[in-house]
Amino acid sequence: MAFIIGLLVGRQTAPAPAAAPAPETTATAPAPAEPDRAELARQAAEVTPGTRDEGPEAGADGRFDATIHGPGEEITSADDVLKVHRRDADDPFAVGALDAPVVISEFSDFECPFCSRFANTTEQLILDEYVATGLVRLEWNDLPVNGPMAEDAAKAGRAAAAQGKFREYKHALYSATKDVQGHPNHTIEDFVRYAEEAGVPDLERFRADATDDTFDEAVSAAKTYGASIGVNGTPSFFIGESYISGAQPSEVFEQVITEELAKVARGDVEVPTIS
Repeated sequence: MAFIIGLLVGRQTAPAPAAAPAPETTATAPAPAEPDRAELARQAAEVTPGTRDEGPEAGADGRFDATIHGPGEEITSADDVLKVHRRDADDPFAVGALDAPVVISEFSDFECPFCSRFANTTEQLILDEYVATGLVRLEWNDLPVNGPMAEDAAKAGRAAAAQGKFREYKHALYSATKDVQGHPNHTIEDFVRYAEEAGVPDLERFRADATDDTFDEAVSAAKTYGASIGVNGTPSFFIGESYISGAQPSEVFEQVITEELAKVARGDVEVPTIS
């Protein structure tokens, strides 16, 4: 699977190979036409927004399932890219309508300065312009590639998610690190402070979940999953059928989101029925 999905990632991020020089006696073929941005925007504007914006429900113990990881369905080929998106009603790491036309699956690391850059710039635009209007669902995937501190940070994020405060916790953490150069090297005391800012109700339980083995298996499995589909750097994003690597300018995300919305509007991509 790593090889197959790795081909997809490589195909969408690598520059096109240079064409061989044409013989002087042969007319040069016209370059492929650039997509008509105005037409794509017109098509995207016709898409039907999602309406299933209910959040996950806590279990009988008042906790949310913070062990969730991996794809929505089994991935066996590059044609299965849309299965990366979970669209799980019980997902405490997601925000936005379950039936949104486009899902963005983000693979990030709390120790990654480029992930912080995305969170403090482009993400808010996506939340305001696309998530709030039912056009996009945003799903988080742990990919702690920056050493043991990154894995500790992922566990702390899950500890916040278990109490229904993942998005607030994520915002507090990345807001605190927006001016940090390099890795922030978080400690448990940092995590507790972010949890308090996020309104996590039981800080004692948060501290225990963040430091014991409650989420060890989930974090390890999430990391393995990311590597298995060819994602080896953060932040990385599957946007509908497309892939973006790195904290690219907001305009890049807007362009890809528009293209993916237009696919749905044209009927090239079908939004799955959510039971």
